[in-house]
Amino acid sequence: MSAQIDSTAPVCNTDPGPGVFFRKSISADIDEHAAKMSGWRLTYNQVSAGAFRGELVELDLGWMQVFHDRTNQVIIKQGDARPGTISFSIPVSCNGNVYCAGSQVPEGMALVTKADSLPQLRAPQAVEIVVVSVEQSVLERELELHGIPFSLLDSPQIYRLQELAVRHNLQALCNDLAREEFQTHELLSQDAGRHQIRDVVMSQLLDLLPCDQVVSLATSVRKRIVDRACEYAMTHLDEPFTILDMCRHIGASRRKLQYCFQETLEINPVAYLRALRLNAARRELRERSVSCVQDVATRWGFWHLSRFSSEYRELFGELPSQTLNR
Repeated sequence: MSAQIDSTAPVCNTDPGPGVFFRKSISADIDEHAAKMSGWRLTYNQVSAGAFRGELVELDLGWMQVFHDRTNQVIIKQGDARPGTISFSIPVSCNGNVYCAGSQVPEGMALVTKADSLPQLRAPQAVEIVVVSVEQSVLERELELHGIPFSLLDSPQIYRLQELAVRHNLQALCNDLAREEFQTHELLSQDAGRHQIRDVVMSQLLDLLPCDQVVSLATSVRKRIVDRACEYAMTHLDEPFTILDMCRHIGASRRKLQYCFQETLEINPVAYLRALRLNAARRELRERSVSCVQDVATRWGFWHLSRFSSEYRELFGELPSQTLNR
């Protein structure tokens, strides 16, 4: 089915419904970008070097949200979606591998998750993703009506896109929504227009779900080792520690630790744990509740200010003082 929206369809003159809006934003700040998804609580950590740029198109239709998300850096994402919803994440363009809960998501797959059990997601550089979030009760009624079996566990699931048209149609829909004429209330302010868009998107989801190639993604042993290593690092910020200290704590050799990080995040443990602390320091500097960069650096386990500033600039493309004074 085509995902094209007919903006010439007859409509009536009514005000936009409550909570219905369209927004297009461009961000040079990763935390600002994460906060743009209305009703979601997300934390993004940047782990590749360079200035961040993100573009987000959001259409909020009440019981359905549609996002078109573009980012240019490797990001580790985690958090919660709008309560009571099911989310469909469909990569439409990726320059690298996507990892979910420590498992690589093969190309041509859609990720389906419950709102309160979003897995940790690693997004590669130059990624473009379409996300559709639907109230679970509405989705279940539609599936029952069309006789489509669907059972979502607490673990995330991936569905093979047997119909590649689903991905292309949703991308085309988002491109339509980003056009100048859709940035007004002309279509969104009317019941008929909103109904049309919801049905176009729902039709694409119904085409996706009748699939016999469904995989549940439980957290792997490798990912659990990575999580324990991260927990150890973030709870020992007030004391210098070595990788060997961490290995002793989690009961894994250096070689195994390196392998686990590489297989679940495509990064070595030293670089990843440093990036986590740099991201945490950056969030504190953004809040502007502090006046001294050195205090923030020390709080996040960086004992040499010059080294902290150098590593910070390498990762984010700006000095800590620039973040603080912005």
